[in-house]
Amino acid sequence: MKELIRNFLKRYGYDIIKTGVPYVPKTNKDVLVKVGKFEILMPGYNVQAANYKIYPDLNVSFGRLAKVIFSKYPDMYLIDVGANVGDTIAVVKSEVEIPIIGIEGDDVTYSYLEKNVKLFSNVSIIKTFLSEKTQDIKVEFEKSGWNATVIPNSNNGKQVSFKTLDEVIETGSFFSKNIKLLKVDVEGFDTIVLRGASNVIREHKPVLFFEYNRQNMITINEDGISTLLSYVDYGYNKIAFFDHKGALILVTSLKNKEEVTGLHDYASSPKNLIGYYDICIFHENDDELAKQFFDIEKENL
Repeated sequence: MKELIRNFLKRYGYDIIKTGVPYVPKTNKDVLVKVGKFEILMPGYNVQAANYKIYPDLNVSFGRLAKVIFSKYPDMYLIDVGANVGDTIAVVKSEVEIPIIGIEGDDVTYSYLEKNVKLFSNVSIIKTFLSEKTQDIKVEFEKSGWNATVIPNSNNGKQVSFKTLDEVIETGSFFSKNIKLLKVDVEGFDTIVLRGASNVIREHKPVLFFEYNRQNMITINEDGISTLLSYVDYGYNKIAFFDHKGALILVTSLKNKEEVTGLHDYASSPKNLIGYYDICIFHENDDELAKQFFDIEKENL
């Protein structure tokens, strides 16, 4: 029967090809998804529920990164901005036991995060949206409940309070901790959030790991590249670009403006074939750590 159907379709120029990627239907029911060593509760419509089933090693490079940093800084803390339902926390906790501060602003997503953190020890969670300054602004939300994208809209938006990461860390009595890894994944707001973390970055010199989604950034008129290049002034040196599936693309120096800007321009083009980059930047004090991590990632290509 399959052959008959296939021959029929071929008459009209079509064919059926098995891709090897399973189809995972979305559902409105809650689902348990295996992430590392843990089973995380997610709403069935959360795209990550399907992603982790199709790509069980999704985000494992971030867990390896945390483990490498821990080898030098055993008292390290991780700040996870855009903690979502806690999947990144599960990835890290599957590799290394470190204290984590998770920050999430979306109401629905945060409710799942609250449930999932019970699986872990030494995790603090904070509900707030972050920006480059403390302010109340009107915004719209796209993909609320699983991958909230914040779009400023002064006319028809909902008024939302934003804080800076510096403020959250200082008022939460975390500033004295040894913050050595800062991860940001907030759908285009990433470099905006990083500008509000200048005190944390200047004082602690953490490894920076953040999403660089140019299409979302263009939607909100976020330049991005000027913030990225500014970290040379903070003493940051090695930078790596990963594709949206976690494969290492390039390692270079942040001082190589032409190369870094070229990758920025490529991601900004509507012709690009990459959904987004994940960017990882090491301070010059941690050049050896950078080499250790990037060597591991090259082996895992």
